[in-house]
Amino acid sequence: MEDKINYFERMLADNPDNPTGLLALANEYQKAGRHEDEAAVLERYVTTHEHERTVRQHSAHFRFRATLTGGDTERLELTKG
Repeated sequence: MEDKINYFERMLADNPDNPTGLLALANEYQKAGRHEDEAAVLERYVTTHEHERTVRQHSAHFRFRATLTGGDTERLELTKG
């Protein structure tokens, strides 16, 4: 798992706005239980790719917000905006 995290971190060092790299790194952080890192990367993705209206962006935004609420969907409903 750390090998994949290192791979995507290196990828993003070369191309920090790469949407595939950002989402892949967030996914690997999630698998590793590194939820604060996951949230930071997802926030970066949503901020960097704000102009894109894709399913991937909305998915990342939802995952980011769910991470902030610790997966508490009731609390997530209250923070929708």
